[in-house]
Amino acid sequence: MTHPVIPSIRTLLYENGLLPLRSQAELSESLLQERLDLLPSLLEETQLDCWLVVAHENNEDPVMKSLMTWDRRTARRLTALLFFRNGRGGVDRLSWGMPSQRMAQFYTPCKQGDESLCQGLVRLFEQYDPQRIGINVSPACGGFCDGLSAGLYQTLQELPEPYRGRLCSAERLSTRFLETMTARELHVMGVLVKATEAVIQAAYSPSVIQPGVTTTQDVEWFMRDVISQCELDFWFGPDVDLQRQGLEGYSHSGLIQPGDLLHCDIGVYLKYIPVLTDKQWMAYVAKPGETQAPAGLQALFAQGNQFQDITRSVYLPGRTGNAVFHDAVEKGKAAGLLPELYCHGLGTFGHGAGPIIGRYDYQDSIYPRGELPLGMHTSYALELNVRGPVPEWQGQMVRISLEEDIHVAQQADYVYNHQQQLIVIA
Repeated sequence: MTHPVIPSIRTLLYENGLLPLRSQAELSESLLQERLDLLPSLLEETQLDCWLVVAHENNEDPVMKSLMTWDRRTARRLTALLFFRNGRGGVDRLSWGMPSQRMAQFYTPCKQGDESLCQGLVRLFEQYDPQRIGINVSPACGGFCDGLSAGLYQTLQELPEPYRGRLCSAERLSTRFLETMTARELHVMGVLVKATEAVIQAAYSPSVIQPGVTTTQDVEWFMRDVISQCELDFWFGPDVDLQRQGLEGYSHSGLIQPGDLLHCDIGVYLKYIPVLTDKQWMAYVAKPGETQAPAGLQALFAQGNQFQDITRSVYLPGRTGNAVFHDAVEKGKAAGLLPELYCHGLGTFGHGAGPIIGRYDYQDSIYPRGELPLGMHTSYALELNVRGPVPEWQGQMVRISLEEDIHVAQQADYVYNHQQQLIVIA
């Protein structure tokens, strides 16, 4: 299959240094340096003197994904990355047990001979004398600061005093590091959002969807084929489903027919740069003679946009996820909407670090992660839906589900674009 959208997406990626893969790998190294440059201020903010990230090969701490060079996808045997505040306003970055010339551009190798992990740590702790040593143990962060294995935790308990007593959870540092997005990472996300939207728009077209012939699975495989040929990948799905007059709820399989309301959920990512997207757009399959969707569907879609505006207006740095959730939902209901809200962090991971703002299956405060504050320069999936009766469908309840990538600075803005009206497939 050679669809016209493929060369256009590939050109977009080439123009922004994301293809060929060699250019992407080179860009990933400068992005890693920018990310590591966040650590001096974050260690000071979280009042840690040392951050210890340690893992066995093939049982990596999730944080390692954002700390390694493009050619090192896993730990090597037993690897420790150490970050010490050096008293000069900076951070010394050390690697223990990671033989790699490329990693050595960012980390100073520090393992001596055949010393054990604890022997190496004691030697380094004696040199730096850290008072608070952060390790990644905290189930409250949703796994983003809980990557230290049980076996390695037991190993660290063999450290002599006073160092064993100085170990503490790095949960706030780990969260802040993973949720914060640099300016150039945000640019990469913007490029990927454009590419994601291009895949959706190509799928929502008569060249792909022939009513009575095409299934929702056909559209999903079209998306996967386009993503693959653009040297991208997907972190879930993509998923395509439909709502139909006289059919209760969503259907995730079957033939697409005239009059169907389509919904897709898609997220893409690159090979060497851990920045992900997550979008949900909707389309209407026109009946013969129709040039637009029924007025009731259009009005309900406009309510979805309205709830997006309401949510973004209260999506401010420093507010807790639970505060954003209740404020947005209450304002939406006061405006006459039937809203649901379930946003999540987005960036290094699809369901990323930081606060959870409602859940699809639980529309209330989330504890403990809902009490985390929204960080400055963080990105999220603005994920929500509104429901309502559609007159043209004899009052049948229909749901408009939307998801867009947003970035939070002084306010919450779309990373690139957002769907402002139903796409009509005619």
